[in-house]
Amino acid sequence: MTTIASTDMSNMMIARRLMMVARDAEARRNGKHVDDKSALDYYQEDQAFISASASSANDKNLAPTPVVENINVNLQDVHQQVAATNGGQVAHEELKLEASQSIEVSLELRFRSNSPMEGLLVHDKNYAESDRYLFNFKDGATFTILDKWSNKSTTVWGDPHIDVDDMEGANNGDFQDLKASDDVTTFMLEDGARVTFLARDTGIIEQVDIFKGSQHVSGIGQASSKFSPTEGLFSTKVQNDGVSAALSTPQGDVVYAGGDGNDWYDSSNQLVWGRTTGPVVLQRPSAVLEFSYKQTITQSVSIQTVVRQA
Repeated sequence: MTTIASTDMSNMMIARRLMMVARDAEARRNGKHVDDKSALDYYQEDQAFISASASSANDKNLAPTPVVENINVNLQDVHQQVAATNGGQVAHEELKLEASQSIEVSLELRFRSNSPMEGLLVHDKNYAESDRYLFNFKDGATFTILDKWSNKSTTVWGDPHIDVDDMEGANNGDFQDLKASDDVTTFMLEDGARVTFLARDTGIIEQVDIFKGSQHVSGIGQASSKFSPTEGLFSTKVQNDGVSAALSTPQGDVVYAGGDGNDWYDSSNQLVWGRTTGPVVLQRPSAVLEFSYKQTITQSVSIQTVVRQA
């Protein structure tokens, strides 16, 4: 066998072996069992393939089996040989990516009149109001005090944390920052109203009481054994025991409203929570017009495997 013939035969052996490996890999992907073969197995199969292609098994003058040399394989040639064994059809797998994006914009205008009012008013189990403040008892563990004059709010939430809405983040302080009491905290408001929380410094709201003059509104929080979907949050009845109830309810730790509406100071006028970010409002605005803008961007990417026959 000539050197050219030997090289051609080696090329064919390598091409055949590549095709067999590719076929076995495809079978495994399709869940079929394929026997693992060693290098010796492939060598013996190659020899059998060569012997079947030789001129005669009885010819004793056959040339020795050619040595397979290290060669460079042209993958394009292998591709064409594989295509020839499959009727010219070769399956190609491609990844198809599709991306989409949608933008939703919502605008909202809210108008609120700031007419003067006396005492306390309960709207429902979630909302109560004094002359300057709106109180929202949301879920038994979240309580918001909104200064209607400055439109700044303070939220007591969780175990319990302080969130002032003109500072970044939802945790701008904690009841644990105050040291006089570990279960009672009082907020003194600028219109003379008082809000007292019964809540451990590492717990959630058990009870909240709002006092103004002779009036009193009480609310039950999640930490109370009396709390239920029907019995929790604000009592819808304003009680006229404000003076006596205020005297019998401990104040515990005390902070005082100031600054631009949601800054809180201790008795020595040291800032405890908040930061003055706007003008200090000294008189009632006749109304408040609030504008909110929200933009929601939704993006999605889908990936598909596409099999094409070449």
